[in-house]
Amino acid sequence: MFSSDNGIKSMGEAIERVKNAPDARAFEDVVCHLRTYMKNLEMDSRYLIELERKAYFLRNEYSEKDTRERMEEAKNRVAIFLAEIVDNHTDGELLVKVLDNYYLFLENLLEREPHKKGNIQKEQLQCLKIGNEYDVQYLLYAYLKPLYPMARLEVNEDTGYGTVRTDIWLNLDNVIEIKCTRKGMLLKKLIEEIEADMIHYGAKCIYFFIYDKEKIIENPFVFQKTYERKLRDKEIHIIIHQPKFL
Repeated sequence: MFSSDNGIKSMGEAIERVKNAPDARAFEDVVCHLRTYMKNLEMDSRYLIELERKAYFLRNEYSEKDTRERMEEAKNRVAIFLAEIVDNHTDGELLVKVLDNYYLFLENLLEREPHKKGNIQKEQLQCLKIGNEYDVQYLLYAYLKPLYPMARLEVNEDTGYGTVRTDIWLNLDNVIEIKCTRKGMLLKKLIEEIEADMIHYGAKCIYFFIYDKEKIIENPFVFQKTYERKLRDKEIHIIIHQPKFL
C-alpha cells in the first residue's frame, strides 16, 4: 500500500492531519508528506499544483495572530480540496490504477519472505489461498479500505423491481462487482453474469473486478475493451487478474 515516510496511508488520514496541525511548521510538514503521498499515487500534476496553491499562506512577521489566522484559512482550503478529490475522483484513473495494482499487493503479502526477526512465518502465509469470490472480496476490501474509508461490503440496492447486492460499495455512483472463475465455469457463464449486472446495478460507474483463477479468458485485452464499450449510459471498467500461483 502506498504511504509516505510519515505513514500517510489514505486521503481520509491526510485530511485529519491537515485539520489537526497545531502550527504553521506542522502544517507545512503535513503538506510536504501529502505531496509525497500524492506523487506515489501518480496523481496528475494539476492536483499537485492545486495543492500548492491551496496550501500557500503569507506569514506576517509582525503578527503571530495574523499568521495563524492565515494558516487556518489555508488548512481549511486544503481539507476541502482533499475532500473534493475523494468525492469527485473515486471513479477516475486513480481507482483503476489501484485495482490494476492489486496483484502487487498479493505478491508482496504472500510471496515475499517475511523478516527473519518477525513472528510471521512463510509457512503461515502459504496457508492463505484464494478459493472463491468471497476470498477475493475479503482481501480486496482490506486493500481498498485505507484509500477509501467510506467503502462498505455487500450493500443492498433497491432497483424498483427487486434488490441487488453490491460486493463493495464506494458511493452512490461507484460500485465494485467481484467475479472469481472456478473449475468447470464456462466463459459464457461469466459473460452472462457481467451483462446482467451491468443492467441491474443503478450506479453510474461499475467496476468489474475479475479474478480469473482458472484463466478462462484467453485474451484479457480484447475482453476488457469489448465490455467496457457495452453500454452508453454507464461507465464500465473491466479489471482482470490472472494469478500466477493462487
